[in-house]
Order: sequence, then C-alpha cells, then structure tokens
Amino acid sequence: MSALDPRLCAIAFLFAPLFALLSYPIHSAEAQSNRAEMHAAEGLALAKAGNLQSAELELRQAVVLAPENVTFLEDLGTVLAMQKKFDESNSYLQRALTMDPSDLLARRYVAANLWQLHRYAEAQQNLRILLRASPDDPQGLLLLGMVSENTRDYATAARALSSVPALVRAQPESMAALARSYYHIGENQKARAWLNELQTHPAGVRAGLLGVQIADEMHDYETAEALLSSLAARYPDESAVRYQLALVEFDAHKFEESRQILQQLLEGGHGTREVDHLLALCLEAQGRREDAIHTLQNAIQLDPGDQASYLDLANLLLAEKQISAALDLAHRMTKTFPDSPRVFVSVGSIQLHAQDFSNAVTSFSRAAQLDPASADAVIGLARAQTNAGMSHEAKATLHIAMQRFTQKAPFELELGQVLMKEAENGTGDKHAEVKAKELFNSAIAHDGKLADAHYELGELALRRGDLAAALVHLKMAAKLTPSSANTHFALSRVYRRLGQEQQAAKEIALFEKLKQ
Repeated sequence: MSALDPRLCAIAFLFAPLFALLSYPIHSAEAQSNRAEMHAAEGLALAKAGNLQSAELELRQAVVLAPENVTFLEDLGTVLAMQKKFDESNSYLQRALTMDPSDLLARRYVAANLWQLHRYAEAQQNLRILLRASPDDPQGLLLLGMVSENTRDYATAARALSSVPALVRAQPESMAALARSYYHIGENQKARAWLNELQTHPAGVRAGLLGVQIADEMHDYETAEALLSSLAARYPDESAVRYQLALVEFDAHKFEESRQILQQLLEGGHGTREVDHLLALCLEAQGRREDAIHTLQNAIQLDPGDQASYLDLANLLLAEKQISAALDLAHRMTKTFPDSPRVFVSVGSIQLHAQDFSNAVTSFSRAAQLDPASADAVIGLARAQTNAGMSHEAKATLHIAMQRFTQKAPFELELGQVLMKEAENGTGDKHAEVKAKELFNSAIAHDGKLADAHYELGELALRRGDLAAALVHLKMAAKLTPSSANTHFALSRVYRRLGQEQQAAKEIALFEKLKQ
C-alpha cells in the first residue's frame, strides 16, 4: 500500500461524476502488468503532488489492467476518498476485502468512509473486525472513539480515544470529542484538562473556540468564561472571541451582558448575520420583540441567504400575531428556499395561524416530501388535515408515522388529541375518548417529559371528577412547561374543587400573567 496518510479519508462527503476510462491494447500479460505498474506509480506520484483528479485517472487505468491487484484497488479507493467520493471509494475497497478479508488497512479505510457517510453501525462492524485482529491498532481505536462519540456511547468513546492521546492531539475535533465524552460520563476534570490543551493548540484561535463551545454545550459556563478570558488575552482584537463570549453569556441566561457585547461588536464595525441573529434572540428573551424583529430584518438584509434568520423572524411575527407580515415573509421564504423542508414547515405553521388550512396541507406535504424523517412536517400535516376537515386522512398520517418512526410519543399524543376533538364534536366513535386516554398514557410511557400528554390526562381526570389523578398530571405538566397558561388555569379549577382557595388564587394569578 502507498504511504498516503489514512487520515485524509476523514473529510466531508460529496458525490462527483466518474472520469471516463481510457483503454489500451493488450499484447501480453507481462506487458499489461508492466503498464499497470507504470499507471499506479504515476498515480501515486500525482496524488502526493496534490493532483488528485489526474491521480484518479492513472489509478483507474492500473485497476482496469490489473483488476485483481489488491494494492491498486486500495490506492484508487484512497484517492477517491480524498476527493470526498466515499461511496465509490468503498466499492473498490470492498473489492479488495473480498479478495483479502485479512487486509486490515482496507478495512480501516472502509470504516473511515462509513463514518463520514454517517453509517455508524456498519463502521462499528468493520472496526470490531479490525480490532479483533489488531487490538492496538491506533487509527482503528481513534475511529472507534469518534464513531462511539457520534452514537452517544460516551464510555466507549472515552476509553478508545484516551488510549491514543498522540493521535487525538493531532486534531482539535478529536480532542473536543474526548472532552465531550468525559463530560457525559461525569469525568469533568479530565474534560476540562483537554479543553485547556485546546487553548494552546497549533490550530490557534479556532481550536480554542472549539473548546469554549464544548464547555458551553455542556453547561459548564464557568469553564467556558475562563477559557474565553485566556483567549481574549492572546487575541484581544479577535471579534470571534467576543462573539463566543456573548453566546456563552446568552446560554447562561445573562441576556443583558450578552446584548452589550453584541452591541459593542456592531458599533465597532464587526456586524455579521450571526451577531444580528444572536442579538435578536437576546432582545426576544428580554421581551423586546419589536426590536428583535427589526434586528432580524437587518440580519436578512446583510445575508439574504441566511435561512435561520428567516425562520426566527417568522416565529417572532407569529408570537406578535402579525399574521399579514408573516404571510408576506412566507411567500419570500418559499421563493428563496424552494427545497428547504424547515422553511415549508414554517410556512405551514404560518398558514395554520392564518386559518388557511388547505394551503397548510400543501406546505406540510411538501416538507414531508423533502424530508421524510421530519417529525415536525408529519405532525404539522396531521394538524392541517384535521383543521381542514380531513380527520380520516390525519389519523392515517399519524398511524403510518407511528409505524415508521422510532420515537412514537409525539405521534401518539397528536393522534390522541385528534380523537379527543372528534369525541368533543360528536364526530368520532363512542370509544374515541377511551382510545385517546390509552394513547396519552402510551406517549408518557415512551417519553415521560411530554407535558402536553400529562395535561390531556389531567383534563380527562378532571372531567371524570378524579381530582387526585388530575392534580398529579397537571402538576407534572406545570413542572415540565411552567409557561403554559392553560395548565395553570386547569390547576386552579382542581384546587378550587378541592377547597384549596389560596392555591387556586395563585394559579389564576399565574394564568393571568402568562396570558398577557
């Protein structure tokens, strides 16, 4: 095998067209073999010089002339992976493995490609075979650690990555993966030690900021701020450091501190769509929604292709009940992002608020078509169908989703609510309410933190006069979603019927505050 660095396989995936194969007359087996060797040698020289497309052509010729040569197959697979053609790369590497299942290098390359393709189960299967044959293979252990971190098997990730510290230190992303894994298994001091190392990594401020992001993500705000202070001392004019500090302050719910940093960045001429976007979130968190709307409009002007700003602006307009402005924005979004499932979910939501149920069905259907794995698209479609008088279609949509999706709870909740609506309207069968209750209980069994399911069960218990059960479910709903005005109103009714007037008054006061 060539001396190409196997870590070059670890790059993002893009499909690319195949290059046409050249053909040569074959005079003899020996001559053919010699020509194959010449093409292979030229291909490797071109690859080392960075000319990957020409290297690919030469190595393809080598494989055509010597299709049973495992080394040529591996070299071509490697060059294809370096060009981000991971699927095609694997087709050649798998051919090499078919000829020689004990070829550990090809096995490792296959696992690396599968990792980049997010086919983690297949990657793990190949890594198990590799490490069974060579338990101390460093690149194999590194890959196992990265795959395990991606699949949230943090104990395995920490064990594998910590066993190859030199390789981990070579890439900031590997160090971040190890730190994140340590956080998840409760080894916070070890996590912080790796994050501290990132601050002096040769990759510079990029590596340091990655460490800050991990601490922020894990809600270790004190560490994040300390790391940022260290970075700021070494990069005093680095606007990215100040932006990251604003992000940490925002995540720590220090909204005013975050806003002030962002305002200083804008006044210093460092305005970007990210700065405007975060500033809008700060303003929204402070209750300054009109200012937030204006800021997001500025962000869109700075970058008309910033989808996130459009989506946040749509949510704010709906929160402010500016339906006409939201509909105008929806029209702009569909023209700007015609193939975005998230945009069509947002547009469908706007149309639901505008009671344009027929078009909402169309928008959510488009979102589900663009992304069949989007639960939001499916639930939105079911709601639009229900409101459009298509209850039969809505129930079919949800039944199919409950079979397709592993996370069933949201669909069980939605179907239960459809059945409850039918029971209240007298359009469902006589067992609709019983079936709804079963679905709400099943949803909670699958996801105990589903506040709406607890609320629905509390309402059902209240109707039956089972005040004890109603109190349990509604208190849980209020704990999970303290900002739900409806839950506090329902709790006030339960307390009043229990004769607890003081508690009932507290809940009514909360209801009135939240309603405003």
